[in-house]
Amino acid sequence: MGALDGKVALVAGATRGAGRGIATELGAAGAHVYVTGRTTRQQRSEYDRPETIEETAELVEAEGGAATAIGADHLDVAQVRAVVDQIDREHGRLDVLVNDIWGGEGRFEWDAPLWQTDLERGLRLLHLAVDTHLITSHAALPLLIRRPGGLVVE
Repeated sequence: MGALDGKVALVAGATRGAGRGIATELGAAGAHVYVTGRTTRQQRSEYDRPETIEETAELVEAEGGAATAIGADHLDVAQVRAVVDQIDREHGRLDVLVNDIWGGEGRFEWDAPLWQTDLERGLRLLHLAVDTHLITSHAALPLLIRRPGGLVVE
């Protein structure tokens, strides 16, 4: 029996890095983990990195957990609501929400004054770093608060 047996978690932004590690550990502790991200085996994100959300689900399962991989862009409200609706249909609950969405990789311009940076690139970084968390929390919190004791990790 794991400490999180029977619990349901959503790790938004679990394709790689910290999100992938958190998802793996939640699964190892017994939670059913929904892992989301923009890179799937069928569709790459703008980074064109090799990691996929399906691989993250496989890592969760290799640690003895249960996982569901869902490709989703967390800037797209409809896609995020579809993720939460799927969790609700399949489990009727959400116990842990981990907002690990980032997407700022390669977008910083550290060596230039603000007025000389690429404004579109900078705004995209902010949307990926902030808006995604707000959209995801807005969609997921009604399901998470249905039962006492839910946890949001930012």
